[in-house]
Amino acid sequence: MTQTIRIITTVAMQGAIEALAPDFRKAKDVAISMEFAPPSATVEKVRAGEAADVVIATPEMIAGLAQEGKVDGATSRGVARMVMGLAVGLNEPKPDISTVEGFKNALLQAKSVIHADPATGSPSAAHFLKVVASLGIADEVARKTTTRSGLVAPAVASGECAMAIQQLAELKLVDGVHVLGPFPDALQNVMPLSAAVHAGSKAPEAAKALIDLLASPAAKPVIEKAGLLAPV
Repeated sequence: MTQTIRIITTVAMQGAIEALAPDFRKAKDVAISMEFAPPSATVEKVRAGEAADVVIATPEMIAGLAQEGKVDGATSRGVARMVMGLAVGLNEPKPDISTVEGFKNALLQAKSVIHADPATGSPSAAHFLKVVASLGIADEVARKTTTRSGLVAPAVASGECAMAIQQLAELKLVDGVHVLGPFPDALQNVMPLSAAVHAGSKAPEAAKALIDLLASPAAKPVIEKAGLLAPV
């Protein structure tokens, strides 16, 4: 009977894990289920006693959980790095955002903007608010901004909003949008992610095997295709 391991992770890892899952199941006879939450909420779920086999969050958060005995610190490995990106509707203008000036103008010209609700603990929302403040356009952007929890690009695909801001990997999960690309380097926020085996895992060997796969050189093309950077 096929074993199933459960991962609590940020949704940014969904595309990469789903791409790796079929071969992992074939090789290990292990299926994968995922529950999604921002990294900070992931930690709170684990602290509250939610069952899992693999936990994915920032390295600092994983280290904290290891100190509390919630995860096995010896299994912790870097698995990816998240980067921020922009997406627009298929019929919207597709500006070049590779420079700071181009990025700023794209935000100013967009008819409407959507990003994650900062109240959910979204790191992408927190960083975006810092960026628009640093560019001096916070008020202009706020006047045309909608926020919500979870993936925001579906609102662009449906035509509700013109531009979505979120982790690049999360934008790439949604059909019907055009991903403009990552933030310019000067405005980018690279957030590493680490994975560890949950201390209460009922399948620790399978969980560790998945973590080792995610951290391996073989997974790098899959990680990058999903809109993430490989771990360093």
